[in-house]
This record gives sequence, C-alpha cells and structure tokens, in this order.
Amino acid sequence: MSKLERILHYFPETSLPVLVSEDHLSEYEAESDPFPQSFIEEILLDWEKEADEFTEFIPCFKLPKEDKFNAVVYWKGSLLRYDFMLVTLDKNGELINKKSIANTIVNDLIIRKSVASIEPDLIINIIAGQTMDGEEYDASMSKAFAMEILPTGEIIFAMDSL
Repeated sequence: MSKLERILHYFPETSLPVLVSEDHLSEYEAESDPFPQSFIEEILLDWEKEADEFTEFIPCFKLPKEDKFNAVVYWKGSLLRYDFMLVTLDKNGELINKKSIANTIVNDLIIRKSVASIEPDLIINIIAGQTMDGEEYDASMSKAFAMEILPTGEIIFAMDSL
C-alpha cells in the first residue's frame, strides 16, 4: 500500500458543499476509524510540529479526488485550541499545503470561533467571530473571508473576500 493510500484510508469521501464546524465533529468521528498511534507518529506528527502528547486527532473526510492532488480534513485538539486542518497531498502522499479552515480558540475570557463551507469549486467560505465568556454572541461583529484550493493543491486566501 502506497503512502497516499495509507493516508486516504482513514478519511471517508464527502460530497461538496460540506460544512466544517464543531457541531459536526461527532458525525465525522462516527464515520471514520480512529488513527492508530503508529499513523499519528509517522504522518501527523510530521505535519504537526507543535503537537504534544496531549494533542488529539480525529479524521473527518476527504474531498472528491482532483487531478493533481488529494485533500483531507482532520480535527486537531490541543489545550484551549481546536482546529479543523485542511491538508493537500501530491500523488506520492507528500504534503503540498496545510491550513486551519475552522477553529475554536479560548484566550482568557475571549472565545473565538470560525466555521467553514467548502464549495464544489474548492472555494472555502469562512465566517469568524468572537464573544466574551458569558456574553451573548453578536453576529454583526463576525467577519467573512474566503480561501481557495488551486489546481496545484496550494491553499490561498482569496483576494476578493466576502
């Protein structure tokens, strides 16, 4: 089994558009096998240089196959920070690019959250907002922006954000 096949094995294919948020984490977890420790050590820790022994990983899904790359999304949980990571891989299973596309970050009393929608044209629409612990969320303070997965597998911020 090639490196790419070993990686893709853990990620069920999804159809687009797909919403990426913590509200769907239990669904992702139910639909995929957990990563074995050997996979975490061999693959994920190569991608995640700042992970420690308390960092958790959950496979979420893979995007429909593209000509020059494959893309997978996994959840990374660490102390006071939870990220959905989008990773693009070349046909040999080597990392092309990696970006956080949705997350929750707790910093003192401020809670920052973002959710993403990956569209069929590989545009990733992201809405990000924050609230003070105990206060009601004010949606008018949210910001919208977009990323794009290029045909090469590079992930870039779109210039004409929403």
